[in-house]
Amino acid sequence: MDFTKLYYDTETSVKLEFLQSILLKNEVLRNQFLKYCKPAETAVESTEAQQHPREIIAENCEQLKDDLEALNFEDIDWEDYSPRHSGYIPEYEAMEHIAEDQLDLIFQGWEDEIILLVYNGQPLTAVCTILGAYDACLNADIPGSGDVFGDSTGALLGYHEKIVNLSVTAMKATVITGNHAYLAAETILNHYRHSYNGNKDFLKYFEPLLIGLAETKETADLLLQKIKSSGIEEEFLLQLVVHLDSFNANKDEWVKKASQHFMNDLNVAKRLLDYYLEHDVAAFLRDGKTMFAHHPDTFAEFLHERLTPEMDLDFFKKVLWHRAYRERNITLYEALSKYLDNREKQLFCDSILSDLVFSVKIFEFEKRFRDILELAQKEVQHTWHFPELITPILNIYPQEAFEMIRFKATQTIENERGRHSYERVCTWLKLAQQIKTREDDTNRLIQSLYNRKPPLPALKDEMRKMGVVR
Repeated sequence: MDFTKLYYDTETSVKLEFLQSILLKNEVLRNQFLKYCKPAETAVESTEAQQHPREIIAENCEQLKDDLEALNFEDIDWEDYSPRHSGYIPEYEAMEHIAEDQLDLIFQGWEDEIILLVYNGQPLTAVCTILGAYDACLNADIPGSGDVFGDSTGALLGYHEKIVNLSVTAMKATVITGNHAYLAAETILNHYRHSYNGNKDFLKYFEPLLIGLAETKETADLLLQKIKSSGIEEEFLLQLVVHLDSFNANKDEWVKKASQHFMNDLNVAKRLLDYYLEHDVAAFLRDGKTMFAHHPDTFAEFLHERLTPEMDLDFFKKVLWHRAYRERNITLYEALSKYLDNREKQLFCDSILSDLVFSVKIFEFEKRFRDILELAQKEVQHTWHFPELITPILNIYPQEAFEMIRFKATQTIENERGRHSYERVCTWLKLAQQIKTREDDTNRLIQSLYNRKPPLPALKDEMRKMGVVR
């Protein structure tokens, strides 16, 4: 059902009745509604803005910094350690697990608090808390953290980045007035000027949050003015600037701005290509080829989801070829093969020959079973992927397949010991049991290994456990 049509076709009284019901039942939405209905001129007088943003940032920084520095990874309390899995765990890995558990506990509390602030219509306080937590992550000195994580600051920022991403998602699901959104965004830019001036990394890090706050033309216009008055170069915030320009009614201006910068920012390029796909297919193909030439790994999937053979067959094949080659995905190859001649198919096979498993999947799809046999015979002594190589030809070349299994099993029994080796042998024997015309040969092989002299009790046990013998 088309929601937009239904909404506009529904009587106002019905919509108001629904609004009242949902607000009475949902405290979070009530808080958003209260914030949204406050006159713009009184917004700065709200509870969340009674304290100066820099004070809120500093207080949160100090609080998280104290929480983090109360940890000590040089003196681990092993009594509280619960292994994540059975079996041997190296000490360094156990120490990392303990450190991660302790950091998870700390950051989960901050995450919950910040998300609740967003949902309750307090974006300014949420942003101040995020900025304070960021400063703390950069400045906290946790004893022993370098030995555990190597880059301890990077590890802490990994937790913080998760909070930023979740906050952006929460803001998209929250109704925020333009004025409240601008105050929060302005705080980020003010903190940049006050504490990180000239640090491009700070702006790029918080760019997604700025974009998440700029959801109205009013906020976009104010932010553009703020960026210009702050002397921030557009190149520092390309995605944001292009996003802000998208609110301009004159789309030509937005296209012009995006076209100037798309080579310098991949997200801007994707947004421009989507615009071209809808309005100018020739431009989509032109710039799509440019981006694919420079960033094939990044744009292969993006372009494949949008291209059709009818647009440009050669380009379509190049993109799909790259995806199939890079991802080693047989479904992608099957789609590609429809557009390849025999010479091109052989070129593709030659390019991935070092990947035995993928090669076999392609040969099986192309019904090149003789090639699978030759590959299996060539690699039988060395490959760790013997089951994958042999399975497609078990009943096409039954004699040859059985002989390879017998050779592989007997050689392993003679030269290797241990449960893992015996498990592999049993896996091969179960494959032999699938060969329809070699049942007697397979039974004789199984009995000879089971009754081997001198006996191997562990082998017998594995053969019983895996159902090779009853």
